[in-house]
Formats: sequence, C-alpha cells, structure tokens
Amino acid sequence: MPAAGALETGLPAFTGGESTEQRLAALYDYVFLLLENLRYLLRNLTPENFNQAELSDWVGKNVTAQTVVSNTVITNELYSDFGAVADLAVDELRTDFAKAARYLAGDQSPLDYLHAHDEVLDFLTGTVARDPDTLEPLTEQLCRGDRLFWWTDGSMTRMTGEKATAWPVTVYRYELLRKGTLRFDAAAENGAVLRVPQLILGAGYGLADADRGRGFLRKDGDSFGLWLLSRAGEKRGLFIGDDYTDLTGLRKTTELNFSGWDAGGFTETVDGGRSASYAVAFDAQARPVKITDAQGHETAVVWD
Repeated sequence: MPAAGALETGLPAFTGGESTEQRLAALYDYVFLLLENLRYLLRNLTPENFNQAELSDWVGKNVTAQTVVSNTVITNELYSDFGAVADLAVDELRTDFAKAARYLAGDQSPLDYLHAHDEVLDFLTGTVARDPDTLEPLTEQLCRGDRLFWWTDGSMTRMTGEKATAWPVTVYRYELLRKGTLRFDAAAENGAVLRVPQLILGAGYGLADADRGRGFLRKDGDSFGLWLLSRAGEKRGLFIGDDYTDLTGLRKTTELNFSGWDAGGFTETVDGGRSASYAVAFDAQARPVKITDAQGHETAVVWD
C-alpha cells in the first residue's frame, strides 16, 4: 500500500520561485499519489477483498480521535484528512464514555447518560454500587456486550478491545435507574395500527408494571395526550382531539361540612382527603350572597 503519511509530506509547498511548469509537475505527482492511495483503499473495502488490517492501519494514520470508547473508532470528536465526519450510522450509541476517566479520578457521583438502541432512547442515571457490608464501591472491567477493554499501556490514556494487556480498564459498577424514554409505540386508529413516538418521563413507583407512576406525552394521528399512569393503572391527564378536550382524574367532592355556616364559612373535602375552606357573606335576610375561597376568588350568589 502507498504510504499514507506521504499524503502529508508530499503535499507541494511552493516558495514562489517555481515556474508554471514546475508547479504543474509537482501537483501532478501529488494527485497521482492521492489517486493510488484511494485506489488501494477502495480495493480493500470491497466485500470480496475486505482487508481489516489494512483499513485499521489507514484509519490509524489518517484519523485523529480524542477518545476510543467502542468496537471501532467512536469518539468525542472524530476528524479525518478530509474534514469532520458528519454522517455516522451505528446500531447502538451510549454517552457513558466518562466511566474510565471517572474511576481514575475517583469520581463516585451519579452518572447521567443516554443510551440509543433499537429505536429507543433511554435517559439513565447510574449510581455507584457498594458492598452491603463494607460500603466500599464495587468495580468491574469495562465491556461492551462480550467485549472487554484494556489499556494499551501503563499510561492509561488509550484503550483497546482487540487484545488483552496487563492493564484492564477498571470502572465503577453502576446501579441504573431509567428516568426517561423516547420510543415508538403502537396506536390503533381508524382500523390501522400506527407507530408513533412517545415520551415517557420518571422512574415510576417500582411496581411490577414499570410504567405506573410515569408521565407520558404522545401525539397520535388525530389526537394528543399528556397523562400520568396511576398506581391503579388509570390514565389521569389531558386528552385533546379535533372536536374535544378531556381532563380525566379530577378530584371529586367527598364531603361538604357546613358546621361553621353560621360563623360565615364551610369546608369541602375531595378525593385523597384534601380539604379547602370557604368564607361566606350574607345579606340582611341571612341569605349567602358571596363565597370566597382561600386564594381570594369570589363567587357571587344571586337570588333575584
């Protein structure tokens, strides 16, 4: 393979004293070198003649990366000789690349990160797991699936999953709490089943049905919903369509206490035991003419 580094060292650097013919000759030589590199690379990328070793060597010489965190070169910032890589397709994406750095720094604070997979985006918080007896933090070797990661040398600045070394990449073991999810959900509408995006917020109540206690936001084909799934599995929230707006789960009155009526007030108790007090004003005939709630809102009572 033509030397990849020659693409940099062979780049013409004119001083200004060259003739037009000399400049054209130098540019011709560089274009030829570039063409040969591209030909070699493309030949080794064909399915019939894929050469992983050559590709890795070319990437190593021509790609500058800040941090290697996955099976291939997935980085904080990834650049090639031809500019920033702007189009990247992957089957999984995690933003917990800071695990190794956190362990080296002794940082045991909660770790918030995103995990995109299978058309699902999870919002996760990891808390360092501890030994139940000593309360010391638990650790493990960094892995992705079945692939373990190792530091390439004792400086612990670069890692590899290609071969074992004397320096395993040690990280804290985290207990994960899913605090949010963006996913596609099935919605039946006009005899058809649609796949619509749905945002789920909160960790829930920790019940067998993990969705209970979580908030939901979903836009179907002709409706919109914002609700909380209660402990009983009931949707309590706002539902909007072309010709309706429903508000479900409103508290209902369970008691009206008029024992203080003669003193100018009464109380109302609603579902859940919450109560509210109201002041009452009377006219000369002892008829109520105004009711005022605790926020000062007045409601007139008309007898005519």
